[in-house]
Amino acid sequence: MGKLSNERFRFSMAFSFALLVVLYTGCREDKLPIIGYQEIVDGKPTFAKIPEFSYQNQDGQTIRSVDLKGKIHIANFFFTSCPTICPKTVRSMVEIAKYFGNDPRIQYINFSIDYRRDSVPRLKAYYDRLGVDLPNFHLLRIPDREELRRVPQKYLSIATENPEAAGGFDHSGWLLLVDQELHLRAFCLGTDEKAVKKFIQDGRRLLDE
Repeated sequence: MGKLSNERFRFSMAFSFALLVVLYTGCREDKLPIIGYQEIVDGKPTFAKIPEFSYQNQDGQTIRSVDLKGKIHIANFFFTSCPTICPKTVRSMVEIAKYFGNDPRIQYINFSIDYRRDSVPRLKAYYDRLGVDLPNFHLLRIPDREELRRVPQKYLSIATENPEAAGGFDHSGWLLLVDQELHLRAFCLGTDEKAVKKFIQDGRRLLDE
């Protein structure tokens, strides 16, 4: 990664983290707070929701954002050839999924950001190597550059192409907890074991709401 690109990426990461911390800690209650910015819908302010999408998973099954309503889901952005943080963040997703088991109230959504190389068969091979066999654990293929620009931003995450970055992408390592109404409710760095343990407890709190 070049010096200018590296500095720009670190600034973006710091800004994103600071924004999440302010939004997350500024409204703590007994319930998990809603995280994110507000939009005007029908003339009224409302917290933004995750974006609409319809993508194929590792089995060629179509998974839509609308199908996630009424359930909670945990999201992650990765790619199969990632040489840096993705193996750890995906492993954290697997550990979380094993903790909760085959609970139909939870879905695990791993978005692949490498739309050129991560085909459905490649995602299937990666899934098989993970050693997880749960019907609610999905590796989704973001299909093109436009979707890559649109979807992570709505999850308050970073995932951008950068030929100077390791693997060709700048990306954050957030795991993101989304409620039944498709609002962001908690987050953690998927590379931080202590943060992941706390995140699991956030998931339990959300299930109990």
